[in-house]
Amino acid sequence: MQTFSLCLVAGLASVWVAVAAADDAAVLAPDPAARPLLSRADLPELKKADRARIFAVLGSFDDRGLPEEAFQDAAFRLLAPQRVPGLADALAAGDRAAALDAVLKACRGTRPVPPKAKIGATTLAAADDAIENRFSFYGEKHQLPADINWDFNPGTAHWGHDLNRFSYLNALTQAYVATGDSRYSRKAVGLILDWIAKCDMGKCFTGTPYIWGSYLNNAIHCQGWSNCLVTLLACEPAGQVTPAELLRVLKSLHDQIAYLEIVTNGHSGNWPTIGCQGMLDTLVTLPVLRDMDRFVDYCSRTVKSQVADQVLPDGVQDELTPHYHRVVVSNLLTTLRSLRAVGRDLDTDTLQTLRKMLHYVQQTTVPDGSKEAGFNDSDPGCPGNYRRTLAGLGLEEFLSPPEQLGPEVFPYAGVAFLRQRQDLGDLYLAFDAGPYGRGHQHEDRLGFWLFAYGRNLLVDPGRHLYDSSERSYYSYLRSTTAHSTIRIDGQDQHSAGCRDTWIAKQPLDLDWRVQDGEVRAAGVYDLGYGKDNKIAVVHHREIVFVKERFWVVFDTVTGEGEHRIESRFQFAPGTVQLEGTTARTAFPDANLLLIAAPMQPFADTHIEQGQEKPRGGWYSDSYGKIEPAPALSQSLTTVLPWHAATLLFPYRGSEPPAVTFTFDGHTARIQHPDVGDVSVVCSLP
Repeated sequence: MQTFSLCLVAGLASVWVAVAAADDAAVLAPDPAARPLLSRADLPELKKADRARIFAVLGSFDDRGLPEEAFQDAAFRLLAPQRVPGLADALAAGDRAAALDAVLKACRGTRPVPPKAKIGATTLAAADDAIENRFSFYGEKHQLPADINWDFNPGTAHWGHDLNRFSYLNALTQAYVATGDSRYSRKAVGLILDWIAKCDMGKCFTGTPYIWGSYLNNAIHCQGWSNCLVTLLACEPAGQVTPAELLRVLKSLHDQIAYLEIVTNGHSGNWPTIGCQGMLDTLVTLPVLRDMDRFVDYCSRTVKSQVADQVLPDGVQDELTPHYHRVVVSNLLTTLRSLRAVGRDLDTDTLQTLRKMLHYVQQTTVPDGSKEAGFNDSDPGCPGNYRRTLAGLGLEEFLSPPEQLGPEVFPYAGVAFLRQRQDLGDLYLAFDAGPYGRGHQHEDRLGFWLFAYGRNLLVDPGRHLYDSSERSYYSYLRSTTAHSTIRIDGQDQHSAGCRDTWIAKQPLDLDWRVQDGEVRAAGVYDLGYGKDNKIAVVHHREIVFVKERFWVVFDTVTGEGEHRIESRFQFAPGTVQLEGTTARTAFPDANLLLIAAPMQPFADTHIEQGQEKPRGGWYSDSYGKIEPAPALSQSLTTVLPWHAATLLFPYRGSEPPAVTFTFDGHTARIQHPDVGDVSVVCSLP
């Protein structure tokens, strides 16, 4: 045993010497505090660094070419003996097998034995596909060879990222738990080890298409790996993961978390919160790493500072995208659960911000919970529901009751909700009059989402695929054409060209008014149209919710000279019947009547649905899905200014109501038996 102890010391010494050769100050130290905290500002230097320097800044060692015993001797130094009962004694006694067994037992004890449960046919089929190296993401399936190249992508742009995120481990793990067939467990472990063997940490800062092309892949698959392993370790019979394999994975997890500590530091948007919650979840799932306290401290500080930086005073994440707003909410909840697992918590300010963010999630979710008002890069058909998660954290009171979900404005996001109070009815309109946002933007200012009587009727179009090929509808769905707003001279809005306007630095004046029988909000797009922003035309829009029964949309376009104006309304998938300037949906249970009253008549009015070349009339309910959906196009060429009013009148059943609607340029008049004769005055210039 004494011989082994001397070999262990000698083996570790050789590793330390190799690391110290790059930088004497960067020796692999038992005390992680001796390692400086680097950030994205250091990436240019790290991209040029040699291998010894890279592993020094990771607080690790280069395992390339090391014999197995030398690898194990060095890898033990990445673990915390105080978190691995028996490890210190085994190392002191020079008993490598006992040390390996202690590590396995420490990791195995973090999760109870999973109950055997039935598995769905779809999940089992996905597991069977994974055994054969067939992987499917968002309906796109490809067969990979036996020898996987983790940077190879046979599909659309995101497919290679999804391959490296390891979502298929969930299917393999479920299949093993349900069947006891070790083909599934061993395939899961084999895929993890294959990635580790082929994806060189020494190249982590140089960047590759998918392995190191997005640190989200690392954060997400570290979570997936750790949860897969602890589940397999908890299963009976034991042996689905060997001690030597576990140590290999732990070394890789340590190094990837150290890499994430650097690349998330100084980044912005939702990414750093994904990175930090992934680090924390991995650390508490396999709580044996030497640098755990350092990493937890970093993540706790970073999440706090990121939330303070990227969540606006009204509680909206500054990408101004309900989907990515929810991503940050989910990241905060996972972070909170992980921090509590190690006896910590989110700070008071961050918790209060989380409460406000959850309220915005509730407001952007339509009353029946079926969709979210999917502005910008969102998946409308995937709304968030945090009730069970919050209950598990003892934070049920963070959800607003129905009586607090009613007319409301978020002045930094520029989003107004002209709706009924949720406990009184389900008429709902979300109006996006805000700036472009930090990221994931669409050219869609002054668009809106309308829901009534259990139906989503006017919608935001979603995102489809993050891909630039002909298969993807992403560029179309981001365009003004795909939204319920106005185009000028055949050109879209171009907020992208005005970076200093992307995030509101002070509350926006949306002329928000809640008064007897009316809720009003107004916004303006004044940044110019076309790729150079040179079409200096301004679109003003005011929406009025009248008597909690219908909406009137007032549009004014101002500028100099003659221009072609195209007013568009994007409907949900279904049928729209058009007669003159009146359009109505054709659902059996609830519908929308749209009547346009422009001051100068439209020269052309038509429906686009599933149109190609150019594209028009498409909707993406969730990532990877696309379907035709009617878009109403109304256009004319006229000298400015131009004024119009549009009635949006929802009704139950299939029979259209007897409604008359007129507009004189200043006042709109609506006549209907239920509401009588109503006048609505336009406040626009």
